[in-house]
Order: sequence, then C-alpha cells, then structure tokens
Amino acid sequence: MQIKELLGVLALRKFIYDRQFREHINVNYFRGVYSSFADASAAAPKTKPLGYDHPSPSKMYKERTEQVYGTDYPVLFWIEKFKDIHTVFDFGGHIGIHFYSYARYLDISRFKRWLVCDVPEVLKEGRSFEKYRGDSALDFTDRVEECDGMDLFLANGSLQYLEWELHDKLKALRKMPKYIIVNMLPLHQKHSTITLQSIGTAFCPYYLRTEKRFVEGLEGIGYEFMDAWFNEEKACKIAFEPERSLSAYRGMVFRLKSAQ
Repeated sequence: MQIKELLGVLALRKFIYDRQFREHINVNYFRGVYSSFADASAAAPKTKPLGYDHPSPSKMYKERTEQVYGTDYPVLFWIEKFKDIHTVFDFGGHIGIHFYSYARYLDISRFKRWLVCDVPEVLKEGRSFEKYRGDSALDFTDRVEECDGMDLFLANGSLQYLEWELHDKLKALRKMPKYIIVNMLPLHQKHSTITLQSIGTAFCPYYLRTEKRFVEGLEGIGYEFMDAWFNEEKACKIAFEPERSLSAYRGMVFRLKSAQ
C-alpha cells in the first residue's frame, strides 16, 4: 500500500480536496459518485450556484468565439464534408461560440439557420453579445424539440450535463436530424457514472455514459455509426475514483440511414 492510501493520509487528502472543490475558481474538479442528478445536486456545496442558468456561468467562454481548438478540427472536417448540411441545431452551444469561431473556416453563408439550444440565462447573454446580429443565421432556443427536421444535431461538450438519453429525445421527433456529431463527450468503456463537477462559477451534475450503450441507443433508432476520434486534450479525473475516471473524451459521427 502506498503512503497516500493510508487511512489518516487519505482522510487528509480528501479534506484538502473538498476544500478546494468548494472554494476554488477557474477550475475543473470532479467529486463523488451518485445515483442520480438529484442526489448529485443535493451533495453540492452551498458556496456556488447549481448549473449554467445563472449570470456568472453565462458569461464564460467568450474567448472561444475568437478561435478554434484542437478538439474542434474533427467537427469542422465533418461539417465541411457533408455538403447537404444547411441547418444546424447546436445543443449546448452557449452564446453561439461555434457559429462565431467556425466562421473562420466554413462558408457560413451556406447555413440557412444555426440554432443554439441552451438555458435561459445563457441565451440572454447570447442575444446581448456584441457580435450578435439579429439578421444572421444564428438564433437561440431553450427547447430541444426544435431540432425537429434540422440537418445536423451538434453536441460539442454538452450531453454530459443532461440525465436523459439522446436517442430517447430524437425518436420522439417527427423528423430526426440527418446527421449527429458529438464531441468532447465523456464515454467510458465499463462504467456509467454520475458525478459532480465544479466549473469554477458553479457546480454541475455530470454524466459519464458507457460508449457501448450510447452507440447502440442511436443505432437502435436508425442511425449509422460513421467515425470516432479521441479528444486527448480533455480528461475527467474523479477524485479518488480512478476506475471511473477518463484520460480522454470521445467524438463521433452518425448518419440517419433513411436520409441517404
């Protein structure tokens, strides 16, 4: 047994981590394993609000409107490859960060509509953002059902903040999106885990799904798996839970078979 695993040392390490989790800002901490989002929320410290639907979290990530990152390039590749994508449902797209940053590499005029779905406080910030122009393709909603009939469902680092499953939402639509691109998604080979994340300005329940179940869920409603990649820049280290942690996230592309 290593020294750090001795009972007294372990208790001290957990005490220090819990204090950092409660108080630190501009961090990406994960703590605990819970049976539901409700349980994770109940275990959150009272030092910060829950979720993104608050003023401070809504003002995050504005620097991402100015540049793309290594994790973005597979998404750009597939959007450019599928020439029949003219409408995009950007789930969890915050204030429109992908619409603005991807315009440096895509012909943005090809998109008739780029609809960002997020929580009300974030959408309020998006509509007041200095770059927003009401006559552009960019628009906002807080209703996931509005992806009905869109060409692309894009989830770029967002599905982990929802407890429901994507295939359950999509199969209820009249017309499912032709393509799905998910990126920066924590998919585990063995364990399905709900944990609690500190984003610095708030605490968020956080869902690590199993890769097999995620893929099978989409294939079961008529999607064809096309490609996958690793987001090696992203990791999810759940404190004191190495078996449930991840050293890299995943990206995947699916195409609706009936749309071919």
